[in-house]
Amino acid sequence: MKRELSKDAKQENGNNKKFKKSIDNNKSTTDKKPKFEKKNVGKFNNNNKKKPQNGMNGPATTVAGEKPDWQKFKKEKKDLKEKRRVQKLENVYDIAVKAKKIEEKLRRSDCIGDKKIELTNELYKLLDGKFEKLIFTHDLSRTIQWLIKFSTDEKRQSIFNEVKAKTAELFHSKYAKNCLKKFLKYGNDNMRQEILLGCSGHVVELVSNVVSGPLIDTAYRTWANDETKNIVKQEFYGGMYKNSKDKNIKTLVDVYAKSTDMKTATLSAVKMNLIRVMNKNAIGNSIVHTILSEFLSQCNDEDRAELIVMLRDSIYELSTTKDGAEVALNCIWHGTTKDRKLSLKSMKEHVKDIAISEYGHIILMACFDSIDDTTLMKKILFPELINNLNDIVNDEHGKKVLLYLVARRDSHNFHPSFIQQLEKGDSNTTSKKPADIREKELLEAVGNQLLDAISNEAIFWLGSSSIAMVTLAILKSCNGDSLDKAFKSIADVLTNPDITLEDNKTKYTIVEHPGLHMMFKKLIQSDKNLLENNKNTFGQQIIDKLDDEEIKRWLSFNRGCFLLVLLIENEDENIKNQLINKLKKHAKILKNQKGSGASILLKKIQ
Repeated sequence: MKRELSKDAKQENGNNKKFKKSIDNNKSTTDKKPKFEKKNVGKFNNNNKKKPQNGMNGPATTVAGEKPDWQKFKKEKKDLKEKRRVQKLENVYDIAVKAKKIEEKLRRSDCIGDKKIELTNELYKLLDGKFEKLIFTHDLSRTIQWLIKFSTDEKRQSIFNEVKAKTAELFHSKYAKNCLKKFLKYGNDNMRQEILLGCSGHVVELVSNVVSGPLIDTAYRTWANDETKNIVKQEFYGGMYKNSKDKNIKTLVDVYAKSTDMKTATLSAVKMNLIRVMNKNAIGNSIVHTILSEFLSQCNDEDRAELIVMLRDSIYELSTTKDGAEVALNCIWHGTTKDRKLSLKSMKEHVKDIAISEYGHIILMACFDSIDDTTLMKKILFPELINNLNDIVNDEHGKKVLLYLVARRDSHNFHPSFIQQLEKGDSNTTSKKPADIREKELLEAVGNQLLDAISNEAIFWLGSSSIAMVTLAILKSCNGDSLDKAFKSIADVLTNPDITLEDNKTKYTIVEHPGLHMMFKKLIQSDKNLLENNKNTFGQQIIDKLDDEEIKRWLSFNRGCFLLVLLIENEDENIKNQLINKLKKHAKILKNQKGSGASILLKKIQ
C-alpha cells in the first residue's frame, strides 16, 4: 500500500511541474525584464573589422587562379591620394603644384643673383593672398619657408601681415611653426616682438604644449626685449591679465604692491598655472623658470615644499638659465633630506654638463655647502667629476667648482657677491652638520684623486695660467702621500728644459712663463706651513733636481733668479744651505747678470 502511494505521489508531482511550466510560458513579457542577447562587441571581434575597399588596402578581388595586378593597384592608390589632396586644397591645387616647381628651382645651389630674385618674385605673386591657408599644409609650408628666407623685407612683412592674426595657431601647428622660425630668424625686431605679443591670451597654453613650447621658449630667450618679456609672463599672474596687459607690472610683487589683499589670490593663481605647466613636463622652459623664481621668493613654506617635491627630479633642466639656477638653489637649500637625495640622483648623468654650465655650476657648490650626507655625494657626484676632470678644469665655470671644493669661499678665488649669494643658504633648517666638518669630509674624499691626477698629467695641470691656479689650490689644500708624488711631478716639469708652453704665440720654458711664475712663487711660500707640520716641501723636491747645468739655465732668466731667492727665504736651514752651496759655484755668472733678480740673489748667497 505504501509503495503504491509513493508512485501516485510521484505522478502527481510530475503533473504539478508540467502545469507550472505551462503557466510560466503564458506569462506576459511585461512581468519580467527582457533578456538581451549578448553580442560580441569587443575589439577582438573579427566581425567588426572594416573590410578593405578596392583600391585602398589591396588590389580588387580577382578571378580564382589569376595574379593581382599590383602596378594597377599602386596607380589607383596614387590617383586616389592625389584626388583627396585636390579636394583638400579646393581651388588652389594648381597653384600649389606650380609653387612647388618654382621652389625646386629656387633651392638649387646654382640659383643666384637675378635668377633667384626673379623666381622669388614669381613665387610671391603666385601665393599672395593665399598664405593664411597654405601655411598650415605640410609641403607648401616648406615652400613658404624658402620664400620668407629669400624675400625682401617688404615682401616678408607682407607675408607676415597676412598670417599674424593666427599667430597662436601657427605656434600650435606642426608645420606652420617652422615658418615662424624663419620669421624670427630673418625678420626685423618689430616682427619678432609682434610674434611674441600675438600669443596674448594663450601663453600658458602654448608653454604647456609639446609642439609650441620649445619655439616660444627660444623666441622669449633670444629675441624678446624687456617690455615684451614682462607682457608675456603676465598671463601666469592670473586670468585678469589674459586679455589686458599692464606695462607697469614687471614682476609678481608689482601685482599686489598697492593692494596686499590680492597677494593670496595672486599666488594661488600663479601656483595653479605652474602646476599645470609642470604636469605637462615643460619645466625646461625659461618663462617657467622666471615665474618659479618669483613665486618661490614670495610663497609660504608649505607651497614651497609642495613645488620642491615636483622640481627635485628636474635640477638639470633648471640649470640652463639664471632664474632656473636660483630655483634649483632653493630646492637644494630648503628641500628635505629625501628631496636632496632624489635631486642628487637626478643630477648623476649630468654632473659634467652642470659643472661647465654658465648658470648651473653654482648648484654643485650649493650641494657642497648644504648636503650633510657626504657619503652619498662621494658615490654620486665625485665619480662623475673625476672621470671628466680634464674637461671640467679646462672650462671657466668648471674651474670654479673644483676651486670651491678645495678652497671653499676663498676671497682670492671668488667675488664677494658670488659668496654672498651662496651664504643665503646657510640658514636652511635641513642641514645639521657643521660647515667645517662637511668641508673636511669632502676634501678627504676627493683630495687624493685630485693629487693623483696632477701626478699623472703634470704638464696638463701647468698648461695655462688659469689651470695653474686650480693646481695651486689643490696642492695647498690637500695632504697625504699623494702630495709628495704631485710635488715631484711638478718639479720634474719645472726643471725639464725641453718642455715649453706657448702663450699669445710666444714660446716659454716653464721657469720663465709669467703666469706659472706666480703659481710657483705662492707654492714655495706655502712651504712654511708644511715645515710647521714636519711635512716634505715643494722646495726640497726642486733643489734635489737642480744640478749645475739646470742652475746655469735658471740664472740666465730673471724669473729663475727670483724663484731661487724664494727657495732661500722659505725653506729650512739645511735645504737653504744646500742650495747656497750649489749657487756659490756660479757667483761669476750672477755678477754678469743685469736683472734685479740676479742682484738680490747674489746678496743672499754672500
